[in-house]
Amino acid sequence: MKKTTQSSFETIVEAARGYLVARDDKERMSPRAVLEPYEGDLDAVIQAVKPVPPPKPETGWMIDRQFTSPRLTGKYPQQPFMLYVPPDYDPSRPHGLALWMHGGGRDTNRLDAIHKDDPGANKVFEQSGRIVCWPLAPPNYRCWARWQLPEADEYLADVIEEIGFHYAIDPDDMILAGHSMGGMGAYHMAHRLSDRFTSFLAASGHWDFACWRALVGTTMWICHGVNDTILFQRKHGTDIEFARLARRRLEESGIPCFYREHSGCHDNISEAIWVLREWLDWSRGRRRDPFYPHVVAVSPRGLSPWSEWRRHKMPLAAHENHTDFHSISEAPHTRWVTIEGVGKETIIFDMLTMTPIRLDVEEDWSEFALNLKRKHVPAGAVEAHLNPDGSIDVTPRNVTGFTLWLHPKMLNLNDVRIRVRGVERFRGAVRPSLITLLDSYLRRRDWGLLYPAKMTIVDDGTWAKEETIAPRMT
Repeated sequence: MKKTTQSSFETIVEAARGYLVARDDKERMSPRAVLEPYEGDLDAVIQAVKPVPPPKPETGWMIDRQFTSPRLTGKYPQQPFMLYVPPDYDPSRPHGLALWMHGGGRDTNRLDAIHKDDPGANKVFEQSGRIVCWPLAPPNYRCWARWQLPEADEYLADVIEEIGFHYAIDPDDMILAGHSMGGMGAYHMAHRLSDRFTSFLAASGHWDFACWRALVGTTMWICHGVNDTILFQRKHGTDIEFARLARRRLEESGIPCFYREHSGCHDNISEAIWVLREWLDWSRGRRRDPFYPHVVAVSPRGLSPWSEWRRHKMPLAAHENHTDFHSISEAPHTRWVTIEGVGKETIIFDMLTMTPIRLDVEEDWSEFALNLKRKHVPAGAVEAHLNPDGSIDVTPRNVTGFTLWLHPKMLNLNDVRIRVRGVERFRGAVRPSLITLLDSYLRRRDWGLLYPAKMTIVDDGTWAKEETIAPRMT
């Protein structure tokens, strides 16, 4: 590699900072011209542009924390977050991070109330040794599933970035959990952010759509009370059967799953505080692998955010959930794979439907059932395997192209071999570049998902299989 003088290195670092804060490709053109010829130490540039946490930040409980980092100041005036930082926090040692998503439906907006709601859980989190964050779900008075709103993804990513600006967090040691509405969000975020968290805990939640293979590379924990439904009082919106079916489908899909039932009801995680403690203990020391050799990218994916809850004329309010998969936003990135476009066919998701319940008819309550059905979704998938010999096998399904993001810790960049449906589509050297490395950060704003090289492959007309083509009428 070419030697770089101190003055030119500082110029490169400044251009890299400008590239990362640019709002669009037009603003990136100027720094890009400076960065493209660079052939020096890529890791040194990354270390220079990463935020350096202050030596003595605030520790303990921070109930109503605002966004104050340069990029995010003022972005979420209605969504502060609650933070706990262990008193023995040491900025020289990156800490694990836990995110806890609250429940509450449409009108939970007070972090002080959330803090007081479950002191038992607070104590367990204090003892975990992690930095712990309670983000505040996007405000929306039409939606009961606020953690599944499209803006929730970006908000959680920004929460992580904000914390990482002030504290040393380990991007490969992050976990996420939630209860009730937060449990629903945990199922959703396990689909959307399976590449960012080592494990997820869904407590007392529910789900409607799922493509469980999209969770490859992470571990799911499920906690649910057998008495979540209470006759004539609490309906089946978060019935235990949601958890049981999720466990079954996760196991059938080959996704590691730890399942815990308890004898309590829906109230809060203190009904099963032992599960929270077990999950936190189990998660200690486990790390995300950014080069995990098996990736299943699916777009779009996740649960439906828009739930229309209709009130019927009965003695107690009865709610019927109506969902529409088409409101789920795209999610093209998963670890080292990006889906570049979705075709015109469909792939199959799981879908749940409930039997109707009349509030005053005990037989309806006793015979309640969930029906597991198939949903043909206008979506695409890419399954990629990094083999022990360094070659990559890719199976695309209903996509127009894909990008593989590569790192020398994955394979030999001087001899990259890519097969698509068993046919070799590329063999040769792939050049690392600083631009590619910075672009890999911008995909997820994740300092742990960095790849200095990439290869994009588009459909050459051979990916469609005979069985996907509509038969001719004679």
